[in-house]
Amino acid sequence: MTQEILGKFKQGYILLYRNDNSLFGNAIVAKQQQAGFCIDASLFIHSEISGGEIHAVNIVPPLSKLVDITKAHKGRTVRVVRYRNASYESGKRYKVAYFSASLCNKGYDVGGILAFLFRWIKQSNRLVFCSEGVAWALQMVFPGALGGIAPDKVMPAHFTDKSEFETVWEGVIE
Repeated sequence: MTQEILGKFKQGYILLYRNDNSLFGNAIVAKQQQAGFCIDASLFIHSEISGGEIHAVNIVPPLSKLVDITKAHKGRTVRVVRYRNASYESGKRYKVAYFSASLCNKGYDVGGILAFLFRWIKQSNRLVFCSEGVAWALQMVFPGALGGIAPDKVMPAHFTDKSEFETVWEGVIE
């Protein structure tokens, strides 16, 4: 990826990854559509907070970790979005990145994902999944973000809401 493109991946921005047509990805797409999201929004099945340029906090099993997106997500389509708030852009996005980084080495909430797919499964309050971690970090700085919805109820598609998020760039990670 060119330095010009990597410059669009700023600390605190949200990275949304498009479905790679996996069985699990297809299940997330279907669940988001059942929740009322349009097909475009539903196609985004994973979210992360950017640490700037090639770095991001990736909340995946077994533990969340700092990754190089050019290695961890090579070939995937990503949409980079920013929260629509003047104080976010003037510096609060760094605090969002800080709170996201505090989730590194935290266990992944497999039960939370299963609860996402099957509402009768109980979720852990000690573990997180991707969109929950992104929402938590954002709401630590902006409590009213996402309409104040509880982070464990947030889906990746929530971050496509044009009234709250603006697309900075979209393309394939090289």
